[in-house]
Amino acid sequence: MNLISLLKKYNVAGPRYTSYPTVPEWTEQVKSSDYQRALASLQAEEKLSLYFHIPFCERLCHFCGCMRVITEDHRRTEAYIRALLAEMRTVQQNLAVKKPRVCQIHFGGGTPNFLKPEELEQIFEEIKKIFCIEVDAEIAIEMHPRTSTVEFCQMLKKLGFNRISLGVQDFDPRVQQLIHRNQTYEQTREMIDVLRDLGFHSFNFDLIYGLPGQSLKTWRETLAKVIELSPDRLAVYSYAHVPWKSPVQRSFKDQDLPPPELKIQLFEEAYQMFLSQGYRSIGMDHFAKEGDELSQALDRGTIHRNFMGYTTRAEAHQLGFGVSSISYVGGHYFQNEKDLKSYEQQATLGELTTFRGYLLNQEDSIRRDLITQIMCRAELDFEKFSKKWKISFKTYFSQELNSLSELIEDALLIVDQDRLYATTSGKLFLRNIAMIFDPYYQKQKLDRPTFSQTV
Repeated sequence: MNLISLLKKYNVAGPRYTSYPTVPEWTEQVKSSDYQRALASLQAEEKLSLYFHIPFCERLCHFCGCMRVITEDHRRTEAYIRALLAEMRTVQQNLAVKKPRVCQIHFGGGTPNFLKPEELEQIFEEIKKIFCIEVDAEIAIEMHPRTSTVEFCQMLKKLGFNRISLGVQDFDPRVQQLIHRNQTYEQTREMIDVLRDLGFHSFNFDLIYGLPGQSLKTWRETLAKVIELSPDRLAVYSYAHVPWKSPVQRSFKDQDLPPPELKIQLFEEAYQMFLSQGYRSIGMDHFAKEGDELSQALDRGTIHRNFMGYTTRAEAHQLGFGVSSISYVGGHYFQNEKDLKSYEQQATLGELTTFRGYLLNQEDSIRRDLITQIMCRAELDFEKFSKKWKISFKTYFSQELNSLSELIEDALLIVDQDRLYATTSGKLFLRNIAMIFDPYYQKQKLDRPTFSQTV
């Protein structure tokens, strides 16, 4: 069976596995008191990854399903920053460790460069008071080229940021018009030139295939322009059409969206293009140059997957700050209040703003580790896994192993005496492999739509 046929066959609704159990399983029975206990359990030798959610955007991109606040009033950030600073201090009060070590910081959104340069500096100064930032820490930020300024870029350099993530999606003007995102190739190139002149050299781009208006011809043109700009990493995401969760996506007409076969061809075009230009395939939808840290983490076995996609700090607990942000601490998930006003009020009063989460039991933790290994390394060693969790892998997962036959027959997966591993083609179907080991998914797929398509 050729690749196009396989992609069509396995293109079903399924999780992206940025968490396990996935968000539909989370519950509001998890409270701030649970998060407090998790924070208090952290030990001095354990490292942290900090995530800051900046929800504000000047314009609404119609493909977006993130938590965002659309406004051109930049005064909206004043109350939000007060809440962020207060939340950091509240977290500090609940930590048993004084100035815990931080190996990664990420500002996401929304549009983090909606902040004024001095506001970003204010947040960063508070971070340095509370946490000990390691010398080799990755300090990254997502940016929108259309709304970024030279002054903001200069502040990033001053504060020690070392990785820039740019949302590109697609450079074609018609696609941009349909998705309500005006960002020319020239604007993107000019911003990268400014950043490179300041000494930045680590960039990653986000692209999306399956957007309305995309054609093979215009997509190839976008890919060629991306190669010309030479980012170190690329994330090539499948457009998640979930209008039942994101009503703004109803602005697209059915005829605007690429038919399934074309969408699959768009991904294959990107996949082949990037491999031919010296990028390595990382997981199911990321690419990196040989010398990039993500590529090195793949070789070392330290690559990780969370709500930011594939990352390089597998060992770190994640503390999320800001409205709707997610923490993974002590083996459990905690999500902040999703309503902006409620978040600001609670945080400013010195309260943790947890409104839901998931406390993993032993079986959840075992399956989370298994799914993470599949998603990140595309393989699993039975003996090592059994020893780690004190189980007999083949007995514990006997039912799931019997359910892998079709993936094996289609040459996407190999299972021998010692391990299972995805073939080169199978690495494009890691979500489908992982789904076999997810009992929650097996129940969910019988219900109403929850997830986007896997391709």
